Amino acid sequence: MSTTTDPDKTRAIRELDRLTSRYQRAEETRDDRRDALHAAIVKHLKARNAAPGIISDHTPYDRVHVGRIGKAGGVEPLIKGEKVTYAPEAVAAATAELDELTSAFTAAEGAVDKARDALHPAIAKHYSDRHIGPGEIAEHTPYKRNRILQIAREAGAPRIRP
Repeated sequence: MSTTTDPDKTRAIRELDRLTSRYQRAEETRDDRRDALHAAIVKHLKARNAAPGIISDHTPYDRVHVGRIGKAGGVEPLIKGEKVTYAPEAVAAATAELDELTSAFTAAEGAVDKARDALHPAIAKHYSDRHIGPGEIAEHTPYKRNRILQIAREAGAPRIRP
């Protein structure tokens, strides 16, 4: 190869950079929406607006995980034998908010999956086409070299040996 830039290599790098950027933006959005959902869970547990079982019915988490989120958020556990009466209006408002946040979080997870489903085939393609090696692919994606090789192998790309 000469000292001039290979157009296939340049195109491959641009594509990987574009797909990686989209993937990372989708992950950031998902993380922000997950944080908002967790904050709402903690808020409603602290205010005793709804029982953990009701909250879990309106989030992607089971009751035990809702409890873990609450504990991490500083929610005090109920005293043994303490009864809590939940106001129907408060429960309805809490579940409506949780439904909305869960929907946004689920959509963001779907966007991450979609972005990943576009990035992985591009990695395998450029590895197979030998436009750039796994080390350079790793520089333009969120993955390390070994993960690049695993993605290529899972896609059925032939192993490249020097």
